[in-house]
Amino acid sequence: MIKWLFFDLGSTLIDESECAEYRTRELLKQRGAPSREILERRMAELAAQNRLPYKDAAREFGLQTVKWPYQLEKVYVGVPRILEALSKNYRLGVLANQSAETEWRLQKYGICQYFDLIISSAEIGFSKPDLKIFEIALDKAGCAPSEAYMIGDRLDNDIEPATRLGMRTIWVRQGVFAGGSLKLIHHRPDHIVGGIEDITEYL
Repeated sequence: MIKWLFFDLGSTLIDESECAEYRTRELLKQRGAPSREILERRMAELAAQNRLPYKDAAREFGLQTVKWPYQLEKVYVGVPRILEALSKNYRLGVLANQSAETEWRLQKYGICQYFDLIISSAEIGFSKPDLKIFEIALDKAGCAPSEAYMIGDRLDNDIEPATRLGMRTIWVRQGVFAGGSLKLIHHRPDHIVGGIEDITEYL
């Protein structure tokens, strides 16, 4: 029986599209930058290889990455309603590669109250896809892997390691990693959805 649902944040619950656009524009301002068409095509190719589209493309073109614009993040439409409904039947957790003060940011987004457990890489000292961060989350939750779902946008960071541990998984195809390749991972997700609002079909 499923008892816990663990969520990634970026491009899962948090819409990062404006952040991605901002960083793309900043890359294109730099000397030696390619055209937007070439840059976006290369980032799409990298995403399809389950790589880091922005960072890897910047390195290939000899460009400097810019700081993540947290102020441009926003919660996907419908997320508070979905979390409220799910919290009536499951315990909810965050399991994400995030900087410090993740709880404060969730409070700012107005969704912190739905989570019983918040695990961020900056505060734990381990980052996904390291299995250790998943094991810590499960231990703190007091549940077996088979009693939990991992819900996230990245095949390499969310789906593959969680499945290896025996968790069930939902791949949310949103954001820059929506074009990831299932052929490049060993374990397929239990379910694939086109947006966060679709996860309730399986929970």
